[in-house]
Amino acid sequence: MATNIDIFSTFQNSLFPLTARPLQIVLAYSGGLDSHVLLHLLSRYKELYPQHDYLAVHVHHGLSDNADAWLAHCQLTATALGINFAAEKVVLNVGSRESLEAKARSARYQAIAKHLKGESLLLLGQHLDDQLETFLLQLKRGAGVKGLSAMAANMPFALQTSCHIARPLLTLPQQALVDYATQANLLWVEDESNNDASYDRNFLRHQIIPSLKQRWPNIAHTVHRSAELCAEQQALADEIAEMDLTRCQHLFSGLKISELVKLSKIRRNNVIRFWLALQQLPMPSRHHLDKLWQEVVNAADDANPQLSWQAGEFRRYQGVLYNQQKHTQLKDVVIALEDTHAQCIVLPDNIGYLHLRKSLQSPLGKNPSEEILSDPTCVRAPLDGDTVTIRFRGEGKCHPIGRNGSRSIKKLYQEYQIAPWLRDRIPLVYYGDELVCAVGLWVCKGYEAQDGLYWYITR
Repeated sequence: MATNIDIFSTFQNSLFPLTARPLQIVLAYSGGLDSHVLLHLLSRYKELYPQHDYLAVHVHHGLSDNADAWLAHCQLTATALGINFAAEKVVLNVGSRESLEAKARSARYQAIAKHLKGESLLLLGQHLDDQLETFLLQLKRGAGVKGLSAMAANMPFALQTSCHIARPLLTLPQQALVDYATQANLLWVEDESNNDASYDRNFLRHQIIPSLKQRWPNIAHTVHRSAELCAEQQALADEIAEMDLTRCQHLFSGLKISELVKLSKIRRNNVIRFWLALQQLPMPSRHHLDKLWQEVVNAADDANPQLSWQAGEFRRYQGVLYNQQKHTQLKDVVIALEDTHAQCIVLPDNIGYLHLRKSLQSPLGKNPSEEILSDPTCVRAPLDGDTVTIRFRGEGKCHPIGRNGSRSIKKLYQEYQIAPWLRDRIPLVYYGDELVCAVGLWVCKGYEAQDGLYWYITR
């Protein structure tokens, strides 16, 4: 049944609030119906708003014998519509079919991320029927409200903090896109794998959803409304988790068990999931969360409990819960700084970012994308001729300010309740061969300052 929907108005109204100032607009362009319609709409939008930098990116997976022809078609089409074009070829390690879809999606995002620069908007072509499929797939997997939120119309792009994802056609049924493409005489590619019912999404698309729509014609719209309500509930859960994390978080990404036990089971699991999500880790099952509490948190006081799961190993140390992962040995790593002007240093092995600032005038917590992992540590500026280095293995003794006498660094780590597997991941600032501070922990005597150099770590 044909639709009477002004797709361009929907597209324009969706994009306009997100493009108030010049930026890069990138389209993930497969060449199929959905992304081809989006490309055509984007070319019309460009005529009205030429101040933006427009780009279509095609990812060649090499999974089909027609992949080369699709790439050529996409390049010709984008050029004809006046949109700059880029292509990326990726190689997938093909496993099961279920994992293939996830691997292909991850590879696409990583390939597209290479072309994002500065402030960007990444356009994806999903529509209302895709939303219905995604909701049903999540329902089949037993997902909670986060999974049932399905796809958001707008969201940050995880691989590029200055980029947002937009799905401007998400409220439109696929038939509206078909009608638009037919009226505009568009030619698009057909991926033969879309007819393979062994894929769960195709099974739903061809065998289940048509029956649902015949019985309940508006089901795609009502499911989209349910997804939006789930997204609201998830946002509320995240707000509560953020408040709980403020109370529960220990230095260097641990959780204080003494604070966790004050929470209800629902809230406790919520903050643990939120804590893991900030580390970009997969979510443990409810069964694993129950085992975590029983076998790690509630283990005997003199035990050294451990629970392995897909993203590491839950461990307890001196009243703090950690998720330990395999780390690179950093004892021989030395990072030399040529100057001590404000800067951001990328720390090795995904520790995070070490920030050096002259003051705290633009301080911490102002950027919601930054997870602050340590308190700011203030030290005096180096003297002329001092070399400044960052190291990760401390030897011997030092004298932290506010303490009587020197202590070994090992003893200090014990006093600060730093788990043994985290000790070689704490940045140590040296002036010459003298230890100045352990970032987030202590400052050595003789290097204190009221308004000097501030160091802190973010993820």
